Amino acid sequence: MVEEIKKSICWGCWMQCGAIAYLREGKVVRLSGDPEFYTKGFFCDRGLRFVEHLYHPDRLNYPLKRKGERGEGRWQRISWDQAMDEIAEKLSRLKDKYGAETLATTCGTGRGHQETFKERFLHLFGSPNHANAGQFCRIETREIDYAIYGADIVAMKPRTAIDRGCIVIWGHNPKESVPVEYQEYRNIKREGKIKFIVIDPKRTEAVDEFADIWLPIRPATDSALALGWLNIIINEGLYDKEFVEKWCYGFGELKERVKDYTPERVSEITWISKDKIIESARMFASGRPYTSIPWGVKTDMQGRNVTSIVHAIAILRAITGSINVNGGSPLSGPCLKARGGSEFNYIDMLNPEQRSKQLGRDKHKFWTFPGYELISEAMRPYWGGKICSSYMPGCHIPDVWRAILYSEPYPIKALIVGGNNPLMAFANTKQTYNALKSPNLELLVVIEHWLTPSAMLADYVFPAANWLEMPLLHFGTYTGAQDFVAAAEEVIHPLHERKADYYFYQGLGHRLGQGNYWQKSLEKEWEWCIRPLLDELGMESFEEFARERRFWFPTFEERYHEKVNPETGRPRGFGTPTGKIEFYSTILERLGYDPLPNYEEPKETLISDPELAKEYPLILITGSRFRPFYHSEHRQLPSARKLHPEPTFEIHPDTANSLGIKEGEWAIIETNWGKIKQRARFSERIDPRMVDVQHSWWFPEEVAEDPILYRAFESNANMLTTDNEEYCDPPTGAMRLSPYLCKVYPAKRYY
Repeated sequence: MVEEIKKSICWGCWMQCGAIAYLREGKVVRLSGDPEFYTKGFFCDRGLRFVEHLYHPDRLNYPLKRKGERGEGRWQRISWDQAMDEIAEKLSRLKDKYGAETLATTCGTGRGHQETFKERFLHLFGSPNHANAGQFCRIETREIDYAIYGADIVAMKPRTAIDRGCIVIWGHNPKESVPVEYQEYRNIKREGKIKFIVIDPKRTEAVDEFADIWLPIRPATDSALALGWLNIIINEGLYDKEFVEKWCYGFGELKERVKDYTPERVSEITWISKDKIIESARMFASGRPYTSIPWGVKTDMQGRNVTSIVHAIAILRAITGSINVNGGSPLSGPCLKARGGSEFNYIDMLNPEQRSKQLGRDKHKFWTFPGYELISEAMRPYWGGKICSSYMPGCHIPDVWRAILYSEPYPIKALIVGGNNPLMAFANTKQTYNALKSPNLELLVVIEHWLTPSAMLADYVFPAANWLEMPLLHFGTYTGAQDFVAAAEEVIHPLHERKADYYFYQGLGHRLGQGNYWQKSLEKEWEWCIRPLLDELGMESFEEFARERRFWFPTFEERYHEKVNPETGRPRGFGTPTGKIEFYSTILERLGYDPLPNYEEPKETLISDPELAKEYPLILITGSRFRPFYHSEHRQLPSARKLHPEPTFEIHPDTANSLGIKEGEWAIIETNWGKIKQRARFSERIDPRMVDVQHSWWFPEEVAEDPILYRAFESNANMLTTDNEEYCDPPTGAMRLSPYLCKVYPAKRYY
């Protein structure tokens, strides 16, 4: 039988690799990587499972309306039109009574959910309250980089012609988290010219395969290590003096700040030997200007020090002169051939009065509109009126739950959840559950692929198409986050009554007077977005580009900041208030925060709270990735569950034996905030003082109804966390998902 081939882009994670779909009689039978795409044919085991995902019998196929009590699991199947008519009418009444700010939304990483359309709907509705998981995953890193560089960092493979270089794998294990990056590193390692430093408390595969130096850091001390490196690099004169003098702002202040971070002090803080700190700092600097520190999610999850961690890492790239160097740390602004970001989500339609009502604005000014407006003010002139907006600004997630529960500073009465499972995603699960169940919340709408624990509490649930059922544009293009275009045509028409969630927001928008701001189809939205590029290429439509071209990258210009701007006759510099890379951040200073990175010992550590440590003597790590799952996704897929049938936590065998814990048996993990159970997995790769707990576990095969909710509370790592303000990062509000202090003991057995 002849197979039909269609080319797409996998949305199994944020990397979005090229995919080939093979169809027989209109049905997708298998997937593979596309060697003609820029990801060069790479395709991981997560992407391969989307055929199973597409045809799974438990996928949501029709809109559902709650019949009984919230969480009771009694549903009525209704039409899209009826559901949206009712929701639009309810939102209109709530807006009239409480103001537009009474509506909030939450989102996750995407995977086919078009979050920018959710933002557009919200901005046009008049609400500033978009809560997104970027507050602890990637977006706060982008926002800090925007303030420091006036652009975002792009990962780019070092050229084979270079004779030196250094890549630092900091805060992630690419084999599990970013497998396409892992494959690239294997190729680089074989060339033998680039040194690797791996910073991780665990001896991961990255340590074994790549590390010339491994730094087994004490969790949450990353900013101290980065400042220690800067101390050595500055004091030993290992930095790029010409680049720093010409293109960096605040070197004198930085030099004064890092004086306190001697190798001896940093060794005490981080548990890394003084000699290793010095050796690794010298190795990193010796690779200049071909130094690269790709993003790692663990630097975003640590709460109070997040801004300092990201800021210090940004400085390390710049002080070695690697910025805008191929093989170093190239920068990317918004795509100048597309209408993305603020042009696409209509954020400028949200008036100052409504912006001033944003939840968290008074506490976390950098993350919210005050920070966005200062970044925008600096970036727009530099990028021809555009800004890298990518999910920013967001409101503070915990404040959404508190506004629902306590109506402070005003009531949140309606919540739309798309591409997100709040009970699994956010810190302080108990508070999230109480908010979603609260009678104060008059409308809860979920757009999803599955009936998740969070969806079970909804008033309305809508069936979202997955990435094989819709035309696609790379999220970096339409969010304004990156400078290229990548597109794919629809592989199959959505099954049953699934729809791209674009049609949910478009439908509500039409019902609520937003009709002039929505195209007639998703394809036409994508076409409008990339129209400047289409005109330049002489193409008529999005479909033509998706079939025949598929992706476009601008020509990379090394040291772009040195190019003369013909309008001013001066070098372009950087899109920051000073026109330079800001070691000393004038934006953070104007917002009232420390303009330089620092280190603050977090609450609830062995050092800051020795009394608590007597009861909870182990360091809890959470959030480590493990394929083929992606956060709380894919627990329904039999092929994935064969690999990970039940939740496990890693513990050193010596520690386990001392606690009477047997391998493979259930044990209780308890913090000051809660307790869960998982099965013990012995590993000598983890420090005996630590345990690593898998995150986002729920069980779709179990009882769906509240209070069980697929056992959402039994093994969920976020039951062990808090979102109290003193644990959050002041500028960004980043929640602390890891680390904590914990104790572990055997679960009781009954025979």
